[in-house]
Amino acid sequence: MVLPFRILMVVLLLTAVIALQVFLSRRKAWWPGLVLPAIEVAYSIFAIVSAIVGYYEVYGKGVPVTASLIRDTFLAFVQCNILTLVLLAIYFVCRHGQKRKKQLDKMNIQDL
Repeated sequence: MVLPFRILMVVLLLTAVIALQVFLSRRKAWWPGLVLPAIEVAYSIFAIVSAIVGYYEVYGKGVPVTASLIRDTFLAFVQCNILTLVLLAIYFVCRHGQKRKKQLDKMNIQDL
């Protein structure tokens, strides 16, 4: 019974975030639509830095830099930013629609 409730809560939360992103992206100013993607990027950087600091606090030594560490860090960064890419896609789709509508309005005014 707990699992369906969690899935429902995640779906509702994602729906609310996407609706908020659409609302912010349709604003007249360009910057409100970039707030949520910026928060997501900041969160992913914070998550990676906190993992490195946590390793240092547990083991008392620095993280050994290896090729697998760099690969894993990059993959973690990409995974954390999947939602960022979705939010940026929504932003650019909404802004393109506004730009097109603005151009059509300008053409209609010139036709008069």
